[in-house]
Amino acid sequence: MPEALSQVDIGYGTVVRVGRGVGPTWTQIMGGETAGVPSQPPEDIDVTHFQSPGRTRETKPGLKPVADYSLELQYWPGSATDLLLMELADLTSAGSREIVLLEITPNGGSTWLFQAYLNEYVPSSSVGEKQMVAAAWKVMARVIATAAPANVLLPSISGVAQEGQVLTAIEGSWTGSPTFTYSWEEDTGAGYAAISGATDRTYTVVTANVGNPIRVAVTGTNSDGNASATSAPTADVIGA
Repeated sequence: MPEALSQVDIGYGTVVRVGRGVGPTWTQIMGGETAGVPSQPPEDIDVTHFQSPGRTRETKPGLKPVADYSLELQYWPGSATDLLLMELADLTSAGSREIVLLEITPNGGSTWLFQAYLNEYVPSSSVGEKQMVAAAWKVMARVIATAAPANVLLPSISGVAQEGQVLTAIEGSWTGSPTFTYSWEEDTGAGYAAISGATDRTYTVVTANVGNPIRVAVTGTNSDGNASATSAPTADVIGA
C-alpha cells in the first residue's frame, strides 16, 4: 500500500539528521531540496480464518505498517552525507541493516523523530547541472521524545506540626509522570538534616522534633532520570 506523506517545504532552515549509536552521534543530511514527514496511517488487517463466525470477514484494526520514505538530495561525492548514506546502504545490502534515528525538523515546525533504516541510496536524476540521489528509507516507528521529570509546583505538607500528629507529603505538580520517594528533614539549629528512617509519604511527629521545623524533600523518577524538590518548612513543632 503506498504511503501518504504530509508534505512540507524544506526551505532554508529545515534540518534532517541521522543519529547513530547510544548517545547518539548526529550527522546532518545536506543537499535536500524537498522533504515530507513520514506517515504511518493505521491499517485494518484481514484476519479471516476457517473458524470465522458466520463466515464473515474479520479484521484486526490499527496495525502500523512500515513506511516508505524518500529524500531527494543533491549528490556531493565524498561529503559527510554521502559517506554516511553509502555506509548505511552497504550494511543493508550485506544483510546487516542498522537501525538509526531519523530526525526531521521542518522550517518553523516541530521536530519529528523516527526509527528507520536506509533501504537504498542510488542516483536518481539530473536537474540542470545538479546530479541528484535518492535516499530511500524504511521508517519503522515514530519515537515520542521523553525527558526526566521536572517539578512545576513545589511539594507541600498537610497536617499539624505537633507531637504525635501525622504529617503527609503533597507531591506538587511534575512533568514526566514520575514515581515518588520521600525524605523528611528537620532543622535542629545547624541546618536541615534527614530524619533517620523517615522515607514514607507520611511522618508521625515525635518528641525529639519539638521546637524544630520540619520539611519534606520529594524526588520524582522516570526512565529518563530524576529530580528533587523541597517543601516549605512547617512551623516549629509543638508538644502534645
